[in-house]
Amino acid sequence: MLYLEKYKWSTEKNVSVTGFAWLGEEYFCGHDFLEQTQKHITDFGQFKDFVSRLNGQFSIVVKNEQETWATCCHTWSFPLFYKIDNGNFLISDQPEQLQQNNTDKEIDTFASSYFLQFGVTPFQQTLNATITQIQPGEIVCFKNNSEKVASDFAFQLHRKPSAEQTPKAIATHFRKVFEKYYNQLKNKQIFLPLTRGYDSRLLACLLAEFGHKEVLCVTWGRKNISEKQTAQKVAEKLGFQYRFIEYNEELIDNFKTDQTFIDYANYSGHWSSMPYLQDYFAVKFLKEKKLINENTVALPGHPGDFLRGAHLNSSILDLKASKLGATLIKTLGTSLTAEPDFRAALQKYLEENLLIQKSLSPAEVYEIWDLRERQCKFISNSNHVYSFFGIEVLMPLFDKQNLQFFAGIDARNKNREHLYNKSLEDYFFKKHGVDFDLKQISDQKDSKFQNLKTRLIKAAPHQLKTLYYPMNDGIFYREITGQLRRDIKMKHPLIPHSYNAYIVQWYLHFLASQAK
Repeated sequence: MLYLEKYKWSTEKNVSVTGFAWLGEEYFCGHDFLEQTQKHITDFGQFKDFVSRLNGQFSIVVKNEQETWATCCHTWSFPLFYKIDNGNFLISDQPEQLQQNNTDKEIDTFASSYFLQFGVTPFQQTLNATITQIQPGEIVCFKNNSEKVASDFAFQLHRKPSAEQTPKAIATHFRKVFEKYYNQLKNKQIFLPLTRGYDSRLLACLLAEFGHKEVLCVTWGRKNISEKQTAQKVAEKLGFQYRFIEYNEELIDNFKTDQTFIDYANYSGHWSSMPYLQDYFAVKFLKEKKLINENTVALPGHPGDFLRGAHLNSSILDLKASKLGATLIKTLGTSLTAEPDFRAALQKYLEENLLIQKSLSPAEVYEIWDLRERQCKFISNSNHVYSFFGIEVLMPLFDKQNLQFFAGIDARNKNREHLYNKSLEDYFFKKHGVDFDLKQISDQKDSKFQNLKTRLIKAAPHQLKTLYYPMNDGIFYREITGQLRRDIKMKHPLIPHSYNAYIVQWYLHFLASQAK
């Protein structure tokens, strides 16, 4: 049974597609994408080969007499979920459609502990033990009227060393990749979330180079946020419209009980990912004020930090396999206390599912985890705020060509990050006069004194920590999560301003209350 209603699906006979893709240089979407897929479904091998050659943001489901095939692209833009019930394969883009009774809504213990740490559920699991998710880049084959499911990855990140790259070569690469996306942006209003960072500034420069005029650059957050001055200066220099949306008590007033927010939490959480809140209020405001519409395309800068290798410092590159779980908790976790039993279970889970690939170094495994679990299922899942409000999303930086190109650049000594930043600074920012408020790169390890200081601060009572850490975050998260915490007993994170720790706890409570 197929339940495909959340996204815009094109369906004919036994094939359903959503999103868009390139096959080589040819672009397909809608019915054209459907027809192209129908040419490659003689058998599963042919279908898998076809999917592995696609590049874009898409999901596909094919249901034959003997088998059902399904895949999600490497960006996980249109998540799919399935359940096996007495030999029947049920698949949906809304996991709640697969829940038949309250027993089906019971939350899995390990998945919930993992979710509390990382804001997503582990690999193919969801918070529901009976429902499975298709992972980013995964392809699944189910034999109808049986319990057999086979899966593989149509896309996997390979860190194959490439020829030594230069800033000029990186700039040329970016322009070539962006050009194919720009062909789909013509005659569209561009909604560009603009910060003081490099990735959104790169996209702004590329839009200017390609002569796009109808660009709305938007920054949001607390009044006098540090991002605002730089972002506004960039937008004005490039001749783009700029808007700042101030987050304040009036904007977020009683949002927790608002039906639009409840619908959004269900839409974006899908029993597997933390609903992102930092963009929600801004996009809702823009839609209500009719500043964006169905002709608008959002252009977020994901996953620029991943491309530049910001996550790969010397400690990660020299990582030992036995420390993988603890390192993920320390570097990419929510800062909630991880109990010893969970730490042991997590390390075993990683050994059985990722470290079993002996051809991969622990650093490569860390990077694969970061891409699938964090960049796709956590950070890019935030794009659901755009689709929830009817706005199309394109992610030029998340193109497969970009991922493989940068994976081939050595990251040792922050080499990849230096090259990435220098390329943007010299070949985009200087060219367009936006080479200000630039950032420095550091790969210094914490000293023994700094490590001791960090441990002592983490061990301090929560109230004392709030005197040390800056609590007035730029996104207004203290006040937003303050509303979520009302009437719910929550644990404090080790780092007090790690506000996602409160959102993940609220979401679990939200699901549990729905199951009653």
